[in-house]
Amino acid sequence: MEDVKSAPCLKYEEEWLALSKVDIEMTGLKEKIMEGELRASRFRSVIWRLLLGALTPGYPDLWSEETKASREHYKQLKESIAVKPCLISEPERDNPLSTNEKSSWHQFFCDKELKCLIKQDVVRTFPGVDFFRSEEIQEAMISILFCYARENPTMCYRQGMHEVLAPVVFVVKSDHHALLHTKEQITLRSDILYVVNPDCFEEDSYTLFRRIMNAIEGSYLIPNVAPTSTGYFPCPTNAGTGANENQVIAQLNWIKEILLAPSDPELHDHLVKLDIPLPLFGIRWLRLLFGREFPLQDLLVLWDAIFADNRSFDLVNYIVVAMLSSVRKTLIEADYTNCLTTLMRFPAVTDISLIIDYALHLKNPTVYKVPSKFKSIPKVSNKAKEKKTKVMNGPTSTNNRKFVPNNVHRPAQLQSPSYDQDLHFSDRYLLHEPDLLLRELKHAQNIISLCSAKLAQYHRVLEKSVDPNDVQAHSALTGMQELSNLLADNVRKSEPMAVEPAFEAQEKIVSPTAKKPPISPTDKEQVKLTQPPSRPRSVEMTLLKSTSMPIKEDDLEAAEFTLSLLKLS
Repeated sequence: MEDVKSAPCLKYEEEWLALSKVDIEMTGLKEKIMEGELRASRFRSVIWRLLLGALTPGYPDLWSEETKASREHYKQLKESIAVKPCLISEPERDNPLSTNEKSSWHQFFCDKELKCLIKQDVVRTFPGVDFFRSEEIQEAMISILFCYARENPTMCYRQGMHEVLAPVVFVVKSDHHALLHTKEQITLRSDILYVVNPDCFEEDSYTLFRRIMNAIEGSYLIPNVAPTSTGYFPCPTNAGTGANENQVIAQLNWIKEILLAPSDPELHDHLVKLDIPLPLFGIRWLRLLFGREFPLQDLLVLWDAIFADNRSFDLVNYIVVAMLSSVRKTLIEADYTNCLTTLMRFPAVTDISLIIDYALHLKNPTVYKVPSKFKSIPKVSNKAKEKKTKVMNGPTSTNNRKFVPNNVHRPAQLQSPSYDQDLHFSDRYLLHEPDLLLRELKHAQNIISLCSAKLAQYHRVLEKSVDPNDVQAHSALTGMQELSNLLADNVRKSEPMAVEPAFEAQEKIVSPTAKKPPISPTDKEQVKLTQPPSRPRSVEMTLLKSTSMPIKEDDLEAAEFTLSLLKLS
């Protein structure tokens, strides 16, 4: 009976020995990863360190020293940025009321504000996973993100980084649990105990997170903008803006025109016809490494493949196309609203390996075959392959590289003068470019109208079958009717509004009308003569009975409310 009980423990050490014997190219290990064989691994965090370069493959004797160095780096960083103003020697010059930016107290308050900003995001991480409700995990994540922000001041902390860190801490902690469970039954090797040390949870998580961010930092960078010491991003400057400076936009245009267009021209043309640019949903995909599009366990398998492909994460570009292709039938048959809804809330995938396999085929069709589920997609022509090969000679990863989109094939909305003049990006919107925001507002307006119509429809159906003596049921029906009327009135009474640029959360917004000198009556008359007659801006759309519905600011709040109703239904 004892042999059966110790068998899993023996397999634990066998997996470690097999891992220590991998060659420097990790060929065999990468093949297993691409086949999805890391799902049951108890050393996933160690494998990620190998794939990302934190440990040297083929030289297990160096792993302890490399691990020690990375842990010492984090400890020293954490200690160096810890501000203790109570220990200052000159309280007369350095005190809580000091306005000097070099003051210890000033830095202390800035650090506190930044940690509060990070915590707001961390507490909302993966709301459906209990693991992330632990106070210990949340405090560790706040500490890691704060250290990263201070070590990388030009990047600081950006919304979304907590969702990149979340899978990392989950994997590291899972490996620690496996070690502790095995340690209760057998005596483990000293090198395992050191490399997978539960006492170094923060240090090992930071090592992985920092290397992942090095590869995807192009998705987070904002041109010509440096964050403040509290982590906020001021309004961007106009100096030096250009079409090639925003890497994530250029990368998505490259994916659309160079990868999607040749592999599936029908789907490409359909998205162009519907006026749905990839940045509308793709920026979130790239920034979070698809963290919101898949369940956590599937996401880990996807990350295994991304890390195993190469350290510049080139496979990410092809995964975007594979995801679009996996729902192509739904997209091709959908109108604007349904198409955008599908892309913003990516449907559940029955097998994540299909996405990975097709992405690998797109990248290297001579080595990887097309998965059977994707055989309906038109084959890439030789001419398209030649075009793709020429472009592939240039850089295509997310790691500090420039993507030069093909201006000839850009959708019309991405060739506007304002787009080329200012590509500043905040969260999912382009600053000073209202087109994407208008599409979001249009989508919200559609949802409001749809909810109003559906509530009225459900009210009519339920009213016929409810018992006349059931007071509570009739009260609920009355509330349903009132809500439907409220949403309908919200649509009909909405006023046209000028769409302002979207900014990072809690970002300081500078009013465009601030500090302007007064205009004399003569100047006012001159302006009236030179300006063309103005007319209110509105967004016209067709839904249900082709109702033209202008948009106002309150629509977004109503949209959030109706979206919650849809989720409940």
